[in-house]
Amino acid sequence: MQKILFSPIFKGMMLSHLKDILLFLLKEGISFNILCDMKQAHFAPQLPSHISDTFNDITLFVLAGYTFESIELGEKGISFEAGFGNENIGSLVSITYEGIVQILLHDNDLLREIPLFTNVSHPCFYNLSTEELDIITSVQEEGLEHSRLAFISNPENSRFFKK
Repeated sequence: MQKILFSPIFKGMMLSHLKDILLFLLKEGISFNILCDMKQAHFAPQLPSHISDTFNDITLFVLAGYTFESIELGEKGISFEAGFGNENIGSLVSITYEGIVQILLHDNDLLREIPLFTNVSHPCFYNLSTEELDIITSVQEEGLEHSRLAFISNPENSRFFKK
């Protein structure tokens, strides 16, 4: 399972799918919510600690109204303006695509959130330590290198290389 879920190719496919869904929602003008890994979120200006300390490791952002209108999709992530706390302190929120755990739509008829996208390769779904994640990454990188070396060591594959 880890071979698939943490594969760089699979992660790339997940991020591509995520971007496609975000583009679709923006084009259609459909408000949505995102669950985000706060280690992948940045605020400009920084929020006061009495607000930022209330965030969980995975936090929900409601992207509607002005916040929805301010959304920008960049090369590495999404950004939007939002107000926080009773004081409605404004900040530009930037979140890497890797930090988006879920995209949710609110269904008014069912009065609940419907998951539209779940990044199953995000580590928050698995009880893995940073050390375990590093080992998985290292093993995958070694496997890719061994595969590359095996490919280039075969004389019949020389036709694929520029001379």
